[in-house]
Amino acid sequence: MLAQFADSQVVDWAEEADIYIINTCTVTNRTDYKSRYLIRQALDKKKANPFARVVVTGCFAQRSRDEILALGAVDYVVDNQQKLEIASILAGNPYSFMDIMQADSFAYRPYTQMYERTRAFMKIQDGCDFYCSYCAVPYGRGHSRSASLNQVLRQARLLVESGYKEIVLGGVNLGLYRDGGNGLAEVARELAKLEGLQLLRLSSLEPQLISDQLISQLSAIPKLCPHFHIPLQSGSDSVLKRMGRRYDTRLVEQLCAKLATAFPFVALGLDVITGFPGETGEEHRQTIGFLQSLPLAYLHVFSYSKRKGTPAEKMPNQVPRELKNKRSGELHALSGQLSQVYRNTLAQNKVLLRGIVESSEAGFGEFVSDHYLRYRVAGAYQVGELVEITASPE
Repeated sequence: MLAQFADSQVVDWAEEADIYIINTCTVTNRTDYKSRYLIRQALDKKKANPFARVVVTGCFAQRSRDEILALGAVDYVVDNQQKLEIASILAGNPYSFMDIMQADSFAYRPYTQMYERTRAFMKIQDGCDFYCSYCAVPYGRGHSRSASLNQVLRQARLLVESGYKEIVLGGVNLGLYRDGGNGLAEVARELAKLEGLQLLRLSSLEPQLISDQLISQLSAIPKLCPHFHIPLQSGSDSVLKRMGRRYDTRLVEQLCAKLATAFPFVALGLDVITGFPGETGEEHRQTIGFLQSLPLAYLHVFSYSKRKGTPAEKMPNQVPRELKNKRSGELHALSGQLSQVYRNTLAQNKVLLRGIVESSEAGFGEFVSDHYLRYRVAGAYQVGELVEITASPE
């Protein structure tokens, strides 16, 4: 979105501006609250400067347009499919809010820079057709659609030519990427051929979409980071069934074993939602036990948040906040233990780590390694530089 305003200056949110753009999220009640808070802040600034314009976009905007307009003098609520056209909309080009379920093509606009980023993030897929019982994202993003392979390669070349040495491939449901006969493996293989690109990383992948063939194809790409993030959501099969997930714990257990074989010392991370409606103490203990049985590097823990319009919103036996907080604390503690064991394992085996320097000051460089561990190492490093070190316990 920032690339549309190449001739403008980006200022801190606390400073006065001519244009305020709030890119909203609607994954949880908390993100809805944050979105409303920022919108109100921008509207307060507009009262002091009536010529300022306020634009709201993103998933909360897609799902709650009328609620946003009721907050005050918002100039535009822009749907997700047209958020890359905000500059032209502000310039006066015709615009009407679009039902995201009508979007049938991937919105593509090339760019050359990532604002305050040393790794380049590249979305190649949008939308999701899975409709899990707790999730509002499909209603904010629409049906699955993908960039063409030619668009992906064109965008990647622009980023590499701009000096980026690592690209992170993203999508709302990245495993659904498809352009004719080309899937995620073909994208990774073609990107790996780019001279100057040192590292290629995949964002979250649904477990049932990681096939044996995909694992085999990806393991043959040296530039691919040995890091897989998988949205497990629960280690209890009964909870997974209520969530509408399309796999069971046995599939995930087998998948983790396959990834650990194909990618030695792989960084495996899982999303886990605690406090899903009806989650019993036994189901929570099943989740803890299952997670402890896997060769994991970390967890991303979320407390279930009721989302308007989803099946889970009306499910009985909603878990009290205090109990969700307690279970969340237990999972966070487990994540810390898993991370320390994983870090020690890499150090004991003197695993080679690669990464792109994100910051460099006072004789130290900091980077996120290809194994998804953050390190701070002594040396005269330059921001954006590729660094290779042997894993250490700290």
